Amino acid sequence: METAVAGPSKLPKEHPLWLGGAAASMAVVITHPIDQTKIRTQVQRPQQNMIATVKNTVRSSGVLGLWTGLSGSLLRQATYSTMRFGAYNYLKDRDRKMGKKGGKLRLVANGALAGALAGLVGSPAELVMVRISSDGVKPPESRYNYKNALQGLYRIYKDEGPRTMFKGMGATVARSVVMNGSQLSCYDMIKQQLITRFNFTDTVPTHLLTSILGGTIAVTACAPIDVFKSRIQSAPAGVTAMSIITKSLRREGLRVLFRGWLPAWLRMSPTTMLTFTFFEQLKKVF
Repeated sequence: METAVAGPSKLPKEHPLWLGGAAASMAVVITHPIDQTKIRTQVQRPQQNMIATVKNTVRSSGVLGLWTGLSGSLLRQATYSTMRFGAYNYLKDRDRKMGKKGGKLRLVANGALAGALAGLVGSPAELVMVRISSDGVKPPESRYNYKNALQGLYRIYKDEGPRTMFKGMGATVARSVVMNGSQLSCYDMIKQQLITRFNFTDTVPTHLLTSILGGTIAVTACAPIDVFKSRIQSAPAGVTAMSIITKSLRREGLRVLFRGWLPAWLRMSPTTMLTFTFFEQLKKVF
């Protein structure tokens, strides 16, 4: 994920920390409808598949209704993705400068640590995004009706207190640790193997293949955490995380652990491909 700088030292070029957040924001403008469908599939009652969920959204809100909650997604990428890419690349650069060698395990550890920081920083935006996106499948009296993400944050702070802004943070951080420990490290490892062992070139087709393989690994590892995170964050005040988890398992069994896997994968694949492709291209400019 690093681009060599021309010159005698051949040192990798250091890129702005915000680059990953910019790339992810560009990607989410295109893929937000899939993310919204994934969230609605996970939280709605009664359960419906993703196709039925999309049809219901279009029927009730029109095609543009698929982009409801986009402000939350953009705020999330501006915080979460900026931190995860920035921290991960900072940790890699630090290890390189200190001469540390840890191979694959160190990449996984760096990704996990970056994920923990990103999950913490991005937790409020994640909460707002889930609430806005899930409003459309709730009864009118249970909806939050935020106008946008910033107004949502203000209302949460004012009406529910600052602690509520981090509701579901444990699940968010856990998901982020697993997601980035697998996704970021797998992207680097798979890309390196494709280039060194299979004679791939460092071009867009390689970036696309690498990202979809890494994304599939990451979304499968994160599926159980992702389900409960969405349900915890979309639940009304006063409902505990443990009660949501136990009721979900009792009602739906172990299959609930992978509820929404297909829309999650369908969302993750294009989002990951676009994010890493945009990221690689932005690195050539900045």
